[in-house]
Amino acid sequence: MKTRILYALLTVLVCAGAYCVWRYYDEVVRPERQISSADTEQNQLFSQIKPAVTIPVSSTAVSSAETTVITAAETIKTTPLADAAMINSSVVGWITIPDTHIDFPIAQAEDNDFYLHNGFDMKYNYELGCPFLDYRCASDFSGFNSIVYAHHMTQQRMFADIALFKDSEFMASNPVGQLTLHDGVHTVSFFAYLNVPYDSMIYQVADTSEHEEYLDDLFAAADYATKNKDDIKDTDRLLLLSTCTYEYKDARGVLVGLIGPTIEQQE
Repeated sequence: MKTRILYALLTVLVCAGAYCVWRYYDEVVRPERQISSADTEQNQLFSQIKPAVTIPVSSTAVSSAETTVITAAETIKTTPLADAAMINSSVVGWITIPDTHIDFPIAQAEDNDFYLHNGFDMKYNYELGCPFLDYRCASDFSGFNSIVYAHHMTQQRMFADIALFKDSEFMASNPVGQLTLHDGVHTVSFFAYLNVPYDSMIYQVADTSEHEEYLDDLFAAADYATKNKDDIKDTDRLLLLSTCTYEYKDARGVLVGLIGPTIEQQE
């Protein structure tokens, strides 16, 4: 009788252990392998389509006597994002930050959901996603504030390295990024890091009448800033790079910078 009970207990323990192992594999190991594979494939794609230019492509004026129509194909040829546009015509930029793993194309969809689940090639990639510009923002980053989102993934994937800027000394050592747009390469001068809830006012897209109020909210929410409100002009363009952080539920880390003119235009 005791032997049967012992066997029964051992059977239960073995089954429970096997179930736990299966659950761990199904919920931890397999998803990590899928994401790792998707990340490798996406990075291989990025290495093939990354803009090769370090200065913007010069635009040449064409007289109306020569042509009156510029086709989409001709437009693509003039942009440093040409290779990326061949994969995804919704590409709007490419963000690069030295001394981080952030070196990615930026897409834009009709909502802020699609690229949370799909890669730059617009295929499902196990929730790795792809950096994307808020659908409410101007695709040429001409608005007062342009907001780019990406996941905070393990192993420094996607926008995980935004968290490095929690340390003001890291920003002091890495104050400038590069934003490549269709019109050329722009510098981004970083000046603030924020830790805010997902529904913070800084996620509003500010129109002209709201600039002052928006800046009040932004600087009030900043963990630190190397500029103050008076340093920001109405004609400036802000870039916000946003990702999840884990200080509290639904926390977000936001790196803020000023988009400069194309490198060719700088003195």
